Amino acid sequence: MAYAAYREHPGTLRMHAPVTATGSFYVLDVTVCCADALRVRRSVSGCPDAGVVRCEPLLHALCSQESDAPCVRLMIRLPIASYAEVLHRLIECVPSGEIGRLVSWREHLARCGLRDGH
Repeated sequence: MAYAAYREHPGTLRMHAPVTATGSFYVLDVTVCCADALRVRRSVSGCPDAGVVRCEPLLHALCSQESDAPCVRLMIRLPIASYAEVLHRLIECVPSGEIGRLVSWREHLARCGLRDGH
């Protein structure tokens, strides 16, 4: 298996993150099997200022990988300068998954229900 294109989940708004500011943080959605989540967390923690800030178990109906294994969506906080390193670590440590969208930290907070991203 290889990495799949990201599939929007029901009920999520599609937002595009501007990739202009170099000093601010962004959040990358990644979907992997539950069994691989710990390996991803450990690998990403080796990147400067990056780490998993949220882990959501997904119901089988929302999983889009080829197997029936339970999946989780990891939300990885990272500075834009670490984007390539984080992607490299993901692909290196986990053979398959879905690399999702990149949103600004403010957009991530807003989609988690914090008013105006505060």
